[in-house]
Amino acid sequence: DPTPNNQIKALVVAINEHVEEDVTLVIDGVTVNCFASVCPYEISIGNTYNVELTLTLAENYEIQSVTSIDFLIEKKGDGFAYFLYGKLCNDVFNTFTVFHDEEIHYKHPNLNDQLIKLEVSRIDAAFF
Repeated sequence: DPTPNNQIKALVVAINEHVEEDVTLVIDGVTVNCFASVCPYEISIGNTYNVELTLTLAENYEIQSVTSIDFLIEKKGDGFAYFLYGKLCNDVFNTFTVFHDEEIHYKHPNLNDQLIKLEVSRIDAAFF
């Protein structure tokens, strides 16, 4: 199930010419390929927009504790999937941005206040 996040500013750096929902954004200096789940207006490359990010997790997603973090985001294959690295603090996952995700916290309370590696199927971006 998708989990909502706060609105943040994102710079659009690419839009897939074949799949218009496939957008590449720069958020806090990190480039990430997202699925534009809500886009009530036309977006343009080079413009900054308010977006709300949502993590979509696979049914059997991978999550594990890690001892250190060398980077915050790692692309997994060619699609929208990523491994995100960060710290889980109750229902907040601090990675390249802050995600509020109660599902992870409740399903994995043993990982609270730990550095984790989390597999996400995709990161949805809702434009507002």
